[in-house]
Amino acid sequence: MSKEENQKRIPRNSCIRCGTCCLKGGPVLHQKDKKILLAGHIRHQHLVTIRKGELALNPVSGNLEPVPQELIKVRGKGKDWTCCFYNKKEASCAIYAHRFIECRLLKCWDTSELMPVIGKNTIIRADIVNSNDPIMRVIETHEQVCSYHEVENLISDLSRGTDKSKALAKLTELVRKDLSIRSYAIAELGLKAEFELFIFGRPLFKVLSDRGLSVRFTQGDIHLNRNPS
Repeated sequence: MSKEENQKRIPRNSCIRCGTCCLKGGPVLHQKDKKILLAGHIRHQHLVTIRKGELALNPVSGNLEPVPQELIKVRGKGKDWTCCFYNKKEASCAIYAHRFIECRLLKCWDTSELMPVIGKNTIIRADIVNSNDPIMRVIETHEQVCSYHEVENLISDLSRGTDKSKALAKLTELVRKDLSIRSYAIAELGLKAEFELFIFGRPLFKVLSDRGLSVRFTQGDIHLNRNPS
């Protein structure tokens, strides 16, 4: 029997530092976590915004579902969701002494303490960005013109076999608007690229690629297509 199989068979009541929870993604931030940000233990570049209506894993149901409200989450590494503070080689957390409430409550062998706080008293961007910062107006504009409500409706049109060319054209235009707003914030407002995922969430074209739609950028133009099923 392998070590992994043996670990699954033995009932546990303590952490064995296997890293499974960290590999599945960083925590969502709650109001109680704001003090960690204010103390400077982490920065905004370590965060990613999950926008209202965006598909995300529901830890209660275990399914991908549109999130009912905006969430701020510790970002992943590279192309996956592995928590950016997790050191796989040493099986350790870089901010363990200042870890977030979800990390403190999570016990993979007993989730009874964690489940009651899921989705409760979470923070949004407006909670941790200065209300006078001009980027807030850009965030509001981005939410209005690139809403996930519209994105999901258009994806549904594609799935139902409605006017596919019209739906693809509208989705392509949303990708253009999304990229245009991001470019404006960086070029005109001096937004650092490392803050982009926190300020605007994941680029829409990357989200759509996870939904079976590919985006090509050729000669300054954008082409959106459905991947063969």
